[in-house]
Amino acid sequence: MEYFDEEIINAKRELERLKHTTLETGIYVNDELITFTKIDIPDSEISMYLPEQFIVMPDLVKEMKYPSHNAPDFIVTSLDSMVNFAFNILPVVLDVGDTKEMSKQFQNAICNINPALKIKNKISDITTEKGNEMGWFDFKGFTLDGQIYNRMYVVKMKKTVLHGIFNCPVQYQDEWERVVEQCFLSIEEIL
Repeated sequence: MEYFDEEIINAKRELERLKHTTLETGIYVNDELITFTKIDIPDSEISMYLPEQFIVMPDLVKEMKYPSHNAPDFIVTSLDSMVNFAFNILPVVLDVGDTKEMSKQFQNAICNINPALKIKNKISDITTEKGNEMGWFDFKGFTLDGQIYNRMYVVKMKKTVLHGIFNCPVQYQDEWERVVEQCFLSIEEIL
């Protein structure tokens, strides 16, 4: 006699995951439902959806994870500090099409610091849901925590540029990629 308990449980689990595929409904990541709330980026007129379960990275953790004096200005992190969204507000005004050039400059700087890094997706010419020009690229690197997946964004705002950084352990990359994309597409200026 065959038992279908496991198949039924898996089917129910999959149906539940299908209900949660947007920032508004939440998204499952590694079998955990991540919910989102709109956050204002400090010292800016920018808001975006970020995970409700994340916290502002404590200064002590920030000093350990980002020992350089060039640490991002604002970082939100998972409770275990393994998944991070980080932001800098750059006081420059870009012309249409300049996000592509700024993205290339960031890529060159990263490769100059560590020539072994390979920049993967070099995406540009996309816009946020509110029409802001945006470019991004990704790469894998190493930190004290091990190998890490990084994604960097350049978003043209009216008076500034948002430099956004996402990172997580490489084993979670596939689960987080679609989430990160939706979060950055949700960026808007508070006018």
